[in-house]
Amino acid sequence: MKNYLKMIKTKKSQRGAVIAVAIILTLIFISGCAPKTRIRASDTMFQENPARKIAVFAEGKVNWPRMGKGGLCLGVSDSKKSLTALLSQTEQVLSNKGYEVVFAEPVGIGYNSHKWWLIPEEEGEYKEGPLELIEDSKPVFVYPRFQDNQEFSKAVHTLIEELELALKQKQLNTFDPPKKAIEVIRQTTAADTICLNRIYGKKFSGARKTGAVALGVLGAMFGVYGAGSTVRDMIDCYFIFIDTKTGEVLWQYGIYASENPINPSKTFVKNVLKHFPKINTPFDKNVCIKGKDGFVYCK
Repeated sequence: MKNYLKMIKTKKSQRGAVIAVAIILTLIFISGCAPKTRIRASDTMFQENPARKIAVFAEGKVNWPRMGKGGLCLGVSDSKKSLTALLSQTEQVLSNKGYEVVFAEPVGIGYNSHKWWLIPEEEGEYKEGPLELIEDSKPVFVYPRFQDNQEFSKAVHTLIEELELALKQKQLNTFDPPKKAIEVIRQTTAADTICLNRIYGKKFSGARKTGAVALGVLGAMFGVYGAGSTVRDMIDCYFIFIDTKTGEVLWQYGIYASENPINPSKTFVKNVLKHFPKINTPFDKNVCIKGKDGFVYCK
């Protein structure tokens, strides 16, 4: 009986804590003190915006998580669809901001996917079963434009590999693009700015989502908060703009959002690039300020 009463008391305490957190968050947003957008940007962007002609390179992968501790699964077909959709949005958003997009193509899929499982390209929605293990960190698929061994292709792959290494080492906020690769890209595309777009998607099968809903119902019945809540489609998307003359990172921002990575909402990229200035326009100092930590914070 004592253990039962103790369990009831614990559940009430948990509910009370959840309610308290909700109230605090609500007050924060009402007071206008909600967390601001945190952007890595150069001082140059507060004085002038040097970007005019932009070359966009996209890379990424879509993961279909396996049941339990079965690991990560790379869906090549779905990754292609994701890159196509988001690259199209990127071109449109940058054009609407006045930039000339001189180059925009996907480069590769599955960089740094060592020990992931590979879903056959024709598979469609992933169903649990035996899969091939990816044995190295090379891209699983490279688009035809970048399959040759020419200097331009090498430079683009080098740039992306350095980006992936920075991510792996958790040093993206100090990512220093390789200058030689940037110069080759500048000479080939005539772009004054490179835009690297890195996409990571997480897609759950219908069976996983159904199971999560069932767990959520059981969790609610027995007072277990958060049961099944992690099973939702997500996109982790980064944009890095680099000055091709100086090699300086002009603007860098990433977002982790609840979105279908294969078919994202039509305004997804527009929202991610909300604070990337229009052509010939630096940061609006009434909206964005440089923090003491060196990052830019926008309302």
